Amino acid sequence: MRRKSNDVKAHVEKFFVLLKNYPDSTDSALVFVRFLRSFLRDCSQPEVLPTIEIMTLLKEHKPIAFYSMRKLSEHDNLLAFLTGLSMSPQEAENKLQAIYESREYKTKKSS
Repeated sequence: MRRKSNDVKAHVEKFFVLLKNYPDSTDSALVFVRFLRSFLRDCSQPEVLPTIEIMTLLKEHKPIAFYSMRKLSEHDNLLAFLTGLSMSPQEAENKLQAIYESREYKTKKSS
């Protein structure tokens, strides 16, 4: 269980690095798509993944890359679903920052 918690935190850290290091361009879209696929594959239950938060910040900070991902989603149902996710950008930033700064990510799915 601890390994999975650390996987989520590691992916959030990687996401922040990608946001910082990649330009807002159509070329960056594929980098973010690869990240999302890895994130969803590597981080699985019982964790609640911060997918909506990641998509919201991607849309907010990299609108050109996000639009390119939306164009790619015409042929990819998973990407179409992901690019449709959204929430308050400030709330998303706060939640991801809390995960990034935490020692271990402990949010569980609620029943």
